[in-house]
Amino acid sequence: MLVIASIFSLLAVSACAEESEYKTWSLNESVTAAFTDNGSYGFVLTVSGEGAMPDYSSKKDAPWYSKSGRVTQIVIEDGITYIGDYSFTECAAKSIMLPDSVTAVGVSAFKSSAKVYSYTEVTTGEGTIVYTYSATKPAGGYYWYLDASGEPAIWKTVKVLFIGNSFTYYREMPDLFANIANAAGQTVIAESVTVGSHTLTQFADETDEYGKQVADKLDAYSDYDAVVLQEQSTTPINNYDEFYSAVEALKTKINKTQDDCEIYLYSTWGYTSLAESLNCTIPEAEAKIRAAYEKCADALDLKVSYVGKAFTAAYEDYSGTINLYADDDKHPSYEGAFLSACVHAATILNIDVRISTYESTQTTNEEILKQIAYDTVYGT
Repeated sequence: MLVIASIFSLLAVSACAEESEYKTWSLNESVTAAFTDNGSYGFVLTVSGEGAMPDYSSKKDAPWYSKSGRVTQIVIEDGITYIGDYSFTECAAKSIMLPDSVTAVGVSAFKSSAKVYSYTEVTTGEGTIVYTYSATKPAGGYYWYLDASGEPAIWKTVKVLFIGNSFTYYREMPDLFANIANAAGQTVIAESVTVGSHTLTQFADETDEYGKQVADKLDAYSDYDAVVLQEQSTTPINNYDEFYSAVEALKTKINKTQDDCEIYLYSTWGYTSLAESLNCTIPEAEAKIRAAYEKCADALDLKVSYVGKAFTAAYEDYSGTINLYADDDKHPSYEGAFLSACVHAATILNIDVRISTYESTQTTNEEILKQIAYDTVYGT
Protein backbone atom coordinates (compact mmCIF):
# COMPACT_ATOMS: atom_id res chain seq x y z
CA MET A 1 0.00 0.00 0.00
CA LEU A 2 2.88 2.35 0.82
CA VAL A 3 4.48 1.61 -2.55
CA ILE A 4 1.21 2.28 -4.42
CA ALA A 5 0.68 5.50 -2.47
CA SER A 6 4.20 6.63 -3.34
CA ILE A 7 3.62 5.93 -7.04
CA PHE A 8 0.39 7.95 -7.05
CA SER A 9 2.16 10.74 -5.20
CA LEU A 10 4.96 10.85 -7.78
CA LEU A 11 2.46 10.80 -10.63
CA ALA A 12 0.56 13.66 -9.05
CA VAL A 13 3.72 15.71 -8.62
CA SER A 14 4.74 14.96 -12.22
CA ALA A 15 1.31 15.97 -13.51
CA CYS A 16 1.44 19.24 -11.56
CA ALA A 17 4.91 20.00 -12.90
CA GLU A 18 3.77 19.34 -16.44
CA GLU A 19 0.63 21.40 -15.93
CA SER A 20 2.57 24.35 -14.51
CA GLU A 21 4.68 24.60 -17.66
CA TYR A 22 1.74 26.00 -19.64
CA LYS A 23 0.58 28.97 -17.62
CA THR A 24 -2.04 31.62 -18.29
CA TRP A 25 -1.75 35.15 -16.93
CA SER A 26 -4.33 37.91 -16.55
CA LEU A 27 -2.24 40.95 -17.40
CA ASN A 28 -5.12 43.32 -16.65
CA GLU A 29 -8.91 43.28 -16.85
CA SER A 30 -8.98 42.89 -20.64
CA VAL A 31 -5.69 41.27 -21.68
CA THR A 32 -4.40 37.75 -21.05
CA ALA A 33 -1.26 35.83 -22.00
CA ALA A 34 -0.74 32.08 -22.25
CA PHE A 35 1.95 29.51 -22.94
CA THR A 36 1.40 26.67 -25.36
CA ASP A 37 3.81 23.97 -26.52
CA ASN A 38 6.04 24.81 -29.49
CA GLY A 39 6.83 21.13 -30.05
CA SER A 40 10.51 21.52 -29.21
CA TYR A 41 10.70 21.86 -25.43
CA GLY A 42 9.73 25.51 -25.66
CA PHE A 43 6.76 27.82 -25.69
CA VAL A 44 4.52 29.86 -27.93
CA LEU A 45 3.48 32.95 -25.96
CA THR A 46 0.11 34.28 -27.11
CA VAL A 47 -1.29 37.63 -25.97
CA SER A 48 -5.00 38.15 -26.56
CA GLY A 49 -7.85 40.42 -25.56
CA GLU A 50 -8.74 44.05 -26.13
CA GLY A 51 -6.69 47.15 -25.36
CA ALA A 52 -3.24 47.82 -23.96
CA MET A 53 -0.76 45.53 -22.27
CA PRO A 54 0.74 46.89 -19.02
CA ASP A 55 4.24 48.37 -18.76
CA TYR A 56 6.89 46.58 -16.70
CA SER A 57 9.58 48.35 -14.69
CA SER A 58 12.28 45.98 -15.94
CA LYS A 59 12.62 42.85 -18.04
CA LYS A 60 12.61 40.76 -14.86
CA ASP A 61 9.11 41.98 -13.99
CA ALA A 62 7.48 40.34 -17.01
CA PRO A 63 5.59 37.31 -15.59
CA TRP A 64 7.21 34.88 -18.06
CA TYR A 65 10.74 36.20 -17.51
CA SER A 66 12.12 32.99 -15.97
CA LYS A 67 11.05 31.04 -19.07
CA SER A 68 11.92 33.71 -21.65
CA GLY A 69 14.79 31.75 -23.18
CA ARG A 70 12.34 29.02 -24.21
CA VAL A 71 9.81 31.38 -25.84
CA THR A 72 10.51 30.82 -29.53
CA GLN A 73 7.31 32.38 -30.88
CA ILE A 74 5.28 35.41 -29.80
CA VAL A 75 1.74 35.80 -31.11
CA ILE A 76 0.00 39.15 -30.61
CA GLU A 77 -3.65 38.74 -31.51
CA ASP A 78 -5.79 41.41 -33.15
CA GLY A 79 -7.38 43.63 -30.53
CA ILE A 80 -4.18 44.39 -28.61
CA THR A 81 -3.36 48.10 -29.04
CA TYR A 82 -0.12 48.56 -27.07
CA ILE A 83 2.91 46.40 -26.20
CA GLY A 84 4.21 47.41 -22.75
CA ASP A 85 7.74 48.38 -21.72
CA TYR A 86 10.09 45.38 -21.29
CA SER A 87 7.34 42.88 -22.15
CA PHE A 88 9.42 40.43 -24.21
CA THR A 89 12.96 41.77 -23.78
CA GLU A 90 14.53 38.38 -23.07
CA CYS A 91 12.26 36.17 -25.20
CA ALA A 92 14.10 34.06 -27.80
CA ALA A 93 11.59 34.68 -30.62
CA LYS A 94 13.47 35.89 -33.71
CA SER A 95 10.60 37.60 -35.53
CA ILE A 96 7.18 38.96 -34.57
CA MET A 97 4.35 40.18 -36.78
CA LEU A 98 2.15 42.80 -35.12
CA PRO A 99 -1.56 43.02 -35.94
CA ASP A 100 -2.98 46.26 -37.34
CA SER A 101 -4.60 47.01 -33.98
CA VAL A 102 -1.19 47.72 -32.37
CA THR A 103 -0.45 51.45 -32.62
CA ALA A 104 2.40 51.76 -30.11
CA VAL A 105 5.20 49.69 -28.60
CA GLY A 106 6.97 50.57 -25.36
CA VAL A 107 10.60 50.81 -24.26
CA SER A 108 12.82 47.78 -25.06
CA ALA A 109 9.69 45.70 -25.57
CA PHE A 110 11.48 43.00 -27.60
CA LYS A 111 14.92 41.43 -27.71
CA SER A 112 17.27 43.76 -29.58
CA SER A 113 18.09 41.08 -32.18
CA ALA A 114 14.42 40.27 -32.88
CA LYS A 115 12.80 41.60 -36.05
CA VAL A 116 9.39 43.13 -35.38
CA TYR A 117 7.15 43.76 -38.39
CA SER A 118 3.95 45.75 -38.89
CA TYR A 119 1.80 46.61 -41.90
CA THR A 120 1.00 50.01 -40.38
CA GLU A 121 3.05 52.81 -38.78
CA VAL A 122 3.69 52.20 -35.08
CA THR A 123 4.98 54.58 -32.39
CA THR A 124 7.97 53.06 -30.59
CA GLY A 125 9.76 53.66 -27.31
CA GLU A 126 13.52 53.82 -26.82
CA GLY A 127 15.32 50.57 -27.60
CA THR A 128 12.54 49.26 -29.85
CA ILE A 129 12.51 49.08 -33.65
CA VAL A 130 9.43 48.13 -35.64
CA TYR A 131 9.78 47.65 -39.41
CA THR A 132 6.88 48.99 -41.48
CA TYR A 133 5.74 47.32 -44.69
CA SER A 134 6.68 48.97 -48.00
CA ALA A 135 6.31 47.26 -51.38
CA THR A 136 9.01 49.47 -52.91
CA LYS A 137 12.40 50.54 -51.62
CA PRO A 138 11.96 53.67 -49.46
CA ALA A 139 14.53 56.45 -49.17
CA GLY A 140 15.34 55.61 -45.55
CA GLY A 141 13.97 54.37 -42.25
CA TYR A 142 12.95 50.93 -41.02
CA TYR A 143 10.92 49.08 -43.65
CA TRP A 144 10.31 45.54 -44.83
CA TYR A 145 8.90 43.75 -47.87
CA LEU A 146 7.84 40.23 -48.86
CA ASP A 147 10.65 38.36 -50.62
CA ALA A 148 10.26 35.85 -53.44
CA SER A 149 9.36 33.08 -51.00
CA GLY A 150 6.70 35.21 -49.27
CA GLU A 151 8.76 35.79 -46.13
CA PRO A 152 9.43 39.22 -44.53
CA ALA A 153 12.77 40.75 -45.55
CA ILE A 154 14.23 44.10 -44.53
CA TRP A 155 14.90 46.85 -47.03
CA LYS A 156 18.54 47.82 -46.64
CA THR A 157 21.73 48.36 -48.57
CA VAL A 158 23.30 44.96 -49.15
CA LYS A 159 27.06 44.76 -49.49
CA VAL A 160 28.50 41.75 -51.33
CA LEU A 161 32.14 40.78 -51.89
CA PHE A 162 33.02 38.42 -54.76
CA ILE A 163 36.32 36.53 -54.54
CA GLY A 164 37.34 34.52 -57.60
CA ASN A 165 39.03 34.41 -60.96
CA SER A 166 38.00 34.98 -64.58
CA PHE A 167 34.80 32.97 -64.16
CA THR A 168 33.73 35.77 -61.82
CA TYR A 169 35.06 38.88 -63.56
CA TYR A 170 34.32 37.97 -67.18
CA ARG A 171 31.75 40.36 -68.68
CA GLU A 172 31.86 42.28 -65.36
CA MET A 173 29.48 39.84 -63.71
CA PRO A 174 29.55 41.49 -60.23
CA ASP A 175 28.36 44.77 -61.80
CA LEU A 176 25.63 42.89 -63.66
CA PHE A 177 24.59 41.34 -60.35
CA ALA A 178 24.25 44.79 -58.74
CA ASN A 179 22.42 46.26 -61.75
CA ILE A 180 19.90 43.42 -61.90
CA ALA A 181 19.29 43.58 -58.14
CA ASN A 182 18.98 47.38 -58.04
CA ALA A 183 16.47 47.26 -60.91
CA ALA A 184 14.42 44.82 -58.84
CA GLY A 185 14.10 47.36 -56.02
CA GLN A 186 17.11 46.43 -53.91
CA THR A 187 20.05 48.66 -53.04
CA VAL A 188 23.20 46.63 -53.62
CA ILE A 189 26.91 47.39 -53.50
CA ALA A 190 29.03 44.73 -55.22
CA GLU A 191 32.79 44.63 -54.65
CA SER A 192 35.31 42.07 -55.85
CA VAL A 193 38.84 40.77 -55.61
CA THR A 194 39.52 38.82 -58.79
CA VAL A 195 42.44 37.74 -60.95
CA GLY A 196 42.74 35.14 -63.70
CA SER A 197 43.51 31.52 -62.79
CA HIS A 198 43.81 32.19 -59.04
CA THR A 199 42.76 29.50 -56.58
CA LEU A 200 41.10 30.04 -53.23
CA THR A 201 44.32 28.80 -51.62
CA GLN A 202 46.07 31.84 -53.07
CA PHE A 203 43.24 34.16 -52.00
CA ALA A 204 43.53 32.77 -48.46
CA ASP A 205 47.30 33.44 -48.40
CA GLU A 206 48.11 36.94 -47.12
CA THR A 207 51.60 36.75 -48.66
CA ASP A 208 49.95 36.52 -52.09
CA GLU A 209 49.28 39.91 -53.73
CA TYR A 210 45.57 39.22 -54.13
CA GLY A 211 45.31 37.29 -50.89
CA LYS A 212 46.52 40.45 -49.17
CA GLN A 213 43.80 42.44 -50.97
CA VAL A 214 41.21 40.04 -49.58
CA ALA A 215 42.63 40.31 -46.07
CA ASP A 216 42.82 44.11 -46.28
CA LYS A 217 39.18 44.39 -47.37
CA LEU A 218 37.98 42.09 -44.62
CA ASP A 219 40.04 43.93 -42.02
CA ALA A 220 38.93 47.37 -43.22
CA TYR A 221 35.19 46.66 -43.25
CA SER A 222 32.96 44.61 -40.98
CA ASP A 223 29.67 45.18 -42.83
CA TYR A 224 29.72 42.70 -45.71
CA ASP A 225 26.36 40.94 -45.85
CA ALA A 226 27.65 38.20 -48.15
CA VAL A 227 30.96 36.91 -49.47
CA VAL A 228 30.98 34.73 -52.59
CA LEU A 229 33.88 32.29 -53.04
CA GLN A 230 34.64 30.92 -56.52
CA GLU A 231 37.31 28.25 -56.83
CA GLN A 232 39.45 27.65 -59.91
CA SER A 233 37.19 25.57 -62.12
CA THR A 234 38.77 22.10 -61.83
CA THR A 235 40.21 22.27 -58.28
CA PRO A 236 37.06 21.09 -56.47
CA ILE A 237 37.14 17.77 -58.33
CA ASN A 238 40.90 17.39 -58.95
CA ASN A 239 42.10 18.50 -55.53
CA TYR A 240 39.17 18.54 -53.16
CA ASP A 241 41.31 18.65 -49.99
CA GLU A 242 43.06 21.84 -51.14
CA PHE A 243 39.69 23.36 -52.04
CA TYR A 244 38.21 22.45 -48.65
CA SER A 245 41.19 23.79 -46.69
CA ALA A 246 41.12 27.09 -48.56
CA VAL A 247 37.38 27.57 -47.99
CA GLU A 248 37.82 26.73 -44.32
CA ALA A 249 40.66 29.27 -43.98
CA LEU A 250 38.64 31.99 -45.71
CA LYS A 251 35.59 31.18 -43.60
CA THR A 252 37.69 31.69 -40.45
CA LYS A 253 38.86 35.10 -41.70
CA ILE A 254 35.36 36.17 -42.70
CA ASN A 255 33.77 35.11 -39.42
CA LYS A 256 36.51 36.84 -37.47
CA THR A 257 36.15 40.19 -39.23
CA GLN A 258 32.47 40.45 -40.24
CA ASP A 259 29.52 41.24 -37.98
CA ASP A 260 26.79 39.33 -39.81
CA CYS A 261 27.89 37.74 -43.07
CA GLU A 262 26.69 34.75 -45.11
CA ILE A 263 29.25 32.82 -47.15
CA TYR A 264 28.26 31.38 -50.54
CA LEU A 265 30.22 28.92 -52.66
CA TYR A 266 29.92 29.79 -56.34
CA SER A 267 29.35 26.42 -58.03
CA THR A 268 30.60 26.80 -61.59
CA TRP A 269 29.76 25.02 -64.86
CA GLY A 270 30.91 22.26 -67.13
CA TYR A 271 32.59 23.03 -70.45
CA THR A 272 33.98 21.13 -73.43
CA SER A 273 37.64 20.66 -72.49
CA LEU A 274 36.75 19.68 -68.92
CA ALA A 275 34.18 17.14 -70.10
CA GLU A 276 36.71 15.65 -72.51
CA SER A 277 39.33 15.33 -69.75
CA LEU A 278 36.79 13.56 -67.55
CA ASN A 279 35.45 11.45 -70.44
CA CYS A 280 31.87 12.56 -69.80
CA THR A 281 29.27 15.03 -71.06
CA ILE A 282 29.23 18.72 -70.15
CA PRO A 283 26.19 18.28 -67.84
CA GLU A 284 27.91 15.31 -66.17
CA ALA A 285 31.06 17.40 -65.64
CA GLU A 286 28.95 20.13 -64.03
CA ALA A 287 27.28 17.56 -61.76
CA LYS A 288 30.71 16.48 -60.49
CA ILE A 289 31.67 20.08 -59.76
CA ARG A 290 28.34 20.69 -58.03
CA ALA A 291 28.76 17.61 -55.84
CA ALA A 292 32.16 18.85 -54.64
CA TYR A 293 30.77 22.29 -53.79
CA GLU A 294 27.81 20.75 -51.96
CA LYS A 295 30.11 18.43 -50.00
CA CYS A 296 32.26 21.35 -48.88
CA ALA A 297 29.24 23.53 -48.07
CA ASP A 298 27.63 20.78 -45.99
CA ALA A 299 30.84 20.16 -44.06
CA LEU A 300 31.40 23.85 -43.27
CA ASP A 301 27.73 24.90 -42.94
CA LEU A 302 27.83 27.27 -45.91
CA LYS A 303 25.44 27.97 -48.78
CA VAL A 304 25.79 27.26 -52.49
CA SER A 305 24.96 29.52 -55.41
CA TYR A 306 24.06 27.03 -58.15
CA VAL A 307 25.26 28.88 -61.24
CA GLY A 308 26.54 25.69 -62.88
CA LYS A 309 23.19 24.00 -62.39
CA ALA A 310 21.53 26.92 -64.21
CA PHE A 311 24.08 26.59 -67.02
CA THR A 312 23.18 22.92 -67.37
CA ALA A 313 19.46 23.76 -67.55
CA ALA A 314 20.11 26.37 -70.24
CA TYR A 315 22.50 24.05 -72.10
CA GLU A 316 19.96 21.22 -72.19
CA ASP A 317 16.83 23.25 -72.96
CA TYR A 318 18.05 26.25 -74.96
CA SER A 319 21.28 25.20 -76.71
CA GLY A 320 19.97 26.52 -80.02
CA THR A 321 18.79 29.81 -78.52
CA ILE A 322 21.25 30.81 -75.81
CA ASN A 323 25.02 30.91 -76.14
CA LEU A 324 26.50 30.56 -72.66
CA TYR A 325 30.16 30.43 -73.63
CA ALA A 326 32.76 32.86 -74.96
CA ASP A 327 34.86 32.00 -78.03
CA ASP A 328 37.14 29.75 -75.96
CA ASP A 329 34.12 27.55 -75.13
CA LYS A 330 35.00 27.82 -71.45
CA HIS A 331 34.50 31.31 -70.06
CA PRO A 332 31.05 32.86 -69.91
CA SER A 333 29.62 34.87 -72.77
CA TYR A 334 27.52 37.92 -71.89
CA GLU A 335 24.47 35.64 -71.64
CA GLY A 336 26.41 33.26 -69.39
CA ALA A 337 27.48 36.14 -67.14
CA PHE A 338 23.92 37.48 -67.09
CA LEU A 339 22.60 34.07 -66.05
CA SER A 340 25.29 33.82 -63.37
CA ALA A 341 24.38 37.28 -62.03
CA CYS A 342 20.68 36.35 -61.90
CA VAL A 343 21.36 33.15 -59.95
CA HIS A 344 23.50 35.05 -57.45
CA ALA A 345 20.83 37.76 -57.07
CA ALA A 346 18.06 35.22 -56.47
CA THR A 347 20.20 33.15 -54.08
CA ILE A 348 21.88 35.86 -52.01
CA LEU A 349 19.09 38.46 -51.97
CA ASN A 350 16.13 36.06 -52.19
CA ILE A 351 14.46 38.23 -54.82
CA ASP A 352 12.36 37.33 -57.83
CA VAL A 353 14.79 38.33 -60.59
CA ARG A 354 11.97 38.15 -63.13
CA ILE A 355 10.68 41.52 -61.87
CA SER A 356 14.02 43.25 -62.50
CA THR A 357 13.66 46.02 -65.08
CA TYR A 358 17.35 46.00 -66.00
CA GLU A 359 17.74 46.09 -69.78
CA SER A 360 20.72 45.30 -71.96
CA THR A 361 21.45 45.68 -75.65
CA GLN A 362 23.72 42.59 -75.64
CA THR A 363 21.03 39.90 -75.52
CA THR A 364 17.39 39.41 -76.39
CA ASN A 365 17.10 36.42 -74.06
CA GLU A 366 16.96 38.27 -70.75
CA GLU A 367 13.51 37.01 -69.81
CA ILE A 368 14.45 33.39 -70.54
CA LEU A 369 17.67 33.72 -68.52
CA LYS A 370 15.79 35.26 -65.58
CA GLN A 371 13.29 32.40 -65.67
CA ILE A 372 16.05 29.78 -65.75
CA ALA A 373 17.69 31.43 -62.73
CA TYR A 374 14.37 31.60 -60.89
CA ASP A 375 13.62 27.94 -61.59
CA THR A 376 17.13 26.91 -60.51
CA VAL A 377 16.86 28.68 -57.17
CA TYR A 378 13.19 28.21 -56.33
CA GLY A 379 12.15 25.23 -58.44
CA THR A 380 9.81 25.20 -61.39
